[in-house]
Amino acid sequence: MPDQANKPVSPRHDLLALQLSNLISQQSFDIHFQPLVDVHRAGILGYEALTRGPADSPLHSPLVLFDAAARQGRLVELERLVVRKALRRFRELALPGQIFLNLTADTLLAAEGRVEQIAQEFAELDMPPSRIVIELTETRPILEPERLSASLEGLRALGFVVALDDLGEGFASLKRWMDIRPDFVKIDRHFIDGISQEPLKQQFVRSILEMAASSGCTVIAEGLEQNGDLNVLRELGVPVCQGYLLARPTSTPRATLRAEITTLLRDGSAARSLTGLPGAITQAAQLSQRGHTVSARIDCQSVVEMFTSDEQLYALPVLDADNRPIGILRSLQVLKRSAERFFMDIHRKHSCSVLMDPQPLLFDVSTSLRAMSETIANLDDRLMVDGFIVTKNGQYFGSGRTSDLLKAVSDLQVHSARYANPLTLLPGNVPIDNQLDGLLAEGRPFVVAMWDIDNFKPFNDSYGYRAGDEMIKFTAAVLTQAADAELDFVGHIGGDDFLMVLGSANWQERLQQVCEAFDAGVRRFFSDEHQQRGGYTTLNRQNQPSFNPLPTFSAGVVLVRGGGCFESSQALSAALIEPKRVAKSRSGGSRFFIDRRGPEAVDQPLPAAA
Repeated sequence: MPDQANKPVSPRHDLLALQLSNLISQQSFDIHFQPLVDVHRAGILGYEALTRGPADSPLHSPLVLFDAAARQGRLVELERLVVRKALRRFRELALPGQIFLNLTADTLLAAEGRVEQIAQEFAELDMPPSRIVIELTETRPILEPERLSASLEGLRALGFVVALDDLGEGFASLKRWMDIRPDFVKIDRHFIDGISQEPLKQQFVRSILEMAASSGCTVIAEGLEQNGDLNVLRELGVPVCQGYLLARPTSTPRATLRAEITTLLRDGSAARSLTGLPGAITQAAQLSQRGHTVSARIDCQSVVEMFTSDEQLYALPVLDADNRPIGILRSLQVLKRSAERFFMDIHRKHSCSVLMDPQPLLFDVSTSLRAMSETIANLDDRLMVDGFIVTKNGQYFGSGRTSDLLKAVSDLQVHSARYANPLTLLPGNVPIDNQLDGLLAEGRPFVVAMWDIDNFKPFNDSYGYRAGDEMIKFTAAVLTQAADAELDFVGHIGGDDFLMVLGSANWQERLQQVCEAFDAGVRRFFSDEHQQRGGYTTLNRQNQPSFNPLPTFSAGVVLVRGGGCFESSQALSAALIEPKRVAKSRSGGSRFFIDRRGPEAVDQPLPAAA
């Protein structure tokens, strides 16, 4: 067996050791933060602190940085520095929620017996331990699990929170979950990326959620990048997500979510209805076409001839031996440079790589249309012609034109106008019908309520359409807040008409909640005088004074028992007319009338009323 002590050290390792020593002494690393988002409440739970080495250093990548520190026996020293710097920066930015700190087992074992000293260090940083989540990373094996558990228990006694990172990857195991009993479990991105298309991944996440429910910990999905995956994770019941779709890591993160992300999360049902628009382009794969490509072995002369002979050829992706894009040749740039004095004389037989742009615009096949449009918003105008490259698993999949992308964005906006109400962003008539038809086809029991606002027109005429729009949006919020995001559905038929589909067992209690919330909130739209009088006077069609009471909210309710009670959503819609008429004919505050008639033979029981 060779003598490891006498094994020569490579120059690269010597260089990394020197740069690591300088980095640690100067603390020349940056801290970036990426939010962890509560997808049901559309809020930020906390931030994961991520370390980056100097941009011009081979230690820029955190994987290389921490691996080098481990090889040099300086991992614990580096991680302690990172923790201090991350906490100070977290406080300087006044970020909300908890901070998730990645630590290896090495550092946690080193904390054994130093509980009081650690408590003092964090007290000096003025950071409550309850806001600090120790995230056990899986980049290093755990050789002493009993000592690790004891160390974590000591930190927990101080109030720290514990998370298990990358479940399903590296050295992580279900046994470690059982031993550590973390407060958070983070599912590795491998099981999240593309979950909307992978039933096996969905089953894996279901199993994790069931275990989490039994052990009392919170599940976090890492690596979320696609809208379709978000919809599936929400439906499965994953409470917290992290990934580029919601926010990228940055050194100066926002304290709140971007407005479009808040809208996306709060209007989950509407977002789900838009993911399957018939005929609409929603992903990069649909915009790509297989076209001409070249390798770096092609010389400059050949490339110039290709562009000269084909006026419709705007760009050529350059691929390596593994079919991965390494650059792009742009027609305008190639022809311009080839016309420069002496260029072709010198480079005629050289590789075309001297002419290519080594940083092409790349999109994965699953990149959403919205993400693509945001990316090109600030690009150079020439890319409007030259376009982009689409990849799958890093390999060339096809090429696309930016003009086609812009047209697809415009088309999607037209589709969205049909499928979602532009005022409330709730699902419109098409997704409402799809929701009802789907439930009827499955034969599942549910409750449906058709709502509208009583005395809305006089209010709209007296207070103006702006006030009318605000009342419509208020009404949509009342319905959404009363619904269970996982079991119920809220749609906006149009005007002041709305529809609720309830699968919740306490559906009747939720309907009553709508009535009470509407009556309590609608008064703010009126002047003090009209509130005191309980209404206001306007001229009717005969030009005679007419008293109008404050608006109320009424609904007709039908109990759908399954088993073929209704042939279609149209038949069900017709059945709602009479109970709605009865509800509107009654006086008093907001109310609903339940039509309990229907076929006596039922296949399944209705959800029980509270």
